[in-house]
Amino acid sequence: MAKSIIEVAKEVLERKKEALNPNRMYHIAKDLDLISDLNLGGKTPWASFGARIYIDIKGNPNSVFEVVSTKPMLIKLKNQDVSKPVNLAEQISPKEPQTSYCERDLHILLTRFVFVNDNFKAYTKTIYHESSKKAQKGVDKWLYPDIVGVSFEYRDYQKELSKFINKFSTLPVKIYAFEMKKHLNVSSFREYYFQAVSNSSWANEGYLVALDIDESDEELMDLIKRMSGSFGIGVISLSSQNVDESVILARAKFKESLDYSVMNELSSKNPDFKKFLESVEEFNIEKEYRSIIEFDKVLDNEKLENYLKEKKIKD
Repeated sequence: MAKSIIEVAKEVLERKKEALNPNRMYHIAKDLDLISDLNLGGKTPWASFGARIYIDIKGNPNSVFEVVSTKPMLIKLKNQDVSKPVNLAEQISPKEPQTSYCERDLHILLTRFVFVNDNFKAYTKTIYHESSKKAQKGVDKWLYPDIVGVSFEYRDYQKELSKFINKFSTLPVKIYAFEMKKHLNVSSFREYYFQAVSNSSWANEGYLVALDIDESDEELMDLIKRMSGSFGIGVISLSSQNVDESVILARAKFKESLDYSVMNELSSKNPDFKKFLESVEEFNIEKEYRSIIEFDKVLDNEKLENYLKEKKIKD
């Protein structure tokens, strides 16, 4: 008879005799070949595993689990002696799953999401770091964003109003910068976030983006909230199952002024960024079909679905 998630978690805790983070429990269970019958789908099965445990702790008065610590989240069995010392580094650093796709394969997902999402309605362009002018090693570290984007205030307006805004508004566009990662956890978040601060804060809005961020990890969600509140870079969780339903976990803080000194450096060193600025400047709403070919292609539903399966981003 197949075991439930609760039974598997209980067995892991009994075997290890120590308080564990739910993500860590999942990976131990996987190593012990205890999860094959759990039918955990999606790209973050450890999130579903942990969510079931959280639900049991909060909603079941007879739960066999007990919370030992909330930062990081550590759980043991009730009446269990956990005298073994806790390795915090091991607890908060679950192994990232091995994937056949790379970070750049996820750009198409972000391109689709920010194009259809009402918070953006933006066009994007991938910045190929390798095409930049060579500099002394380390000088340009964290200079280049992975993707840049632009939304035109007049995109959905009638032609006459579009012309009016374009002529008289001081800056009828909003410029975005995005830093892409495959996965985020508590231990990697700060490094990735400050990378985004470094290479995205010149824009009107900057974002750190990753695939299927574990929203059940309370410590990670609290960290995202606090860091975004302090430094203004937003966070987007891309959905591998339904790209259009991706979630903005933290909105970026809008900045009225662009950092032209950084933009000038990017433009002088990277041809993709230079072309992006030219495309924005020359964008013609009346000839949109010609202008949009200079940005990353937005896939329709069928092509996007095929792409996700081809790259093994979605089962």
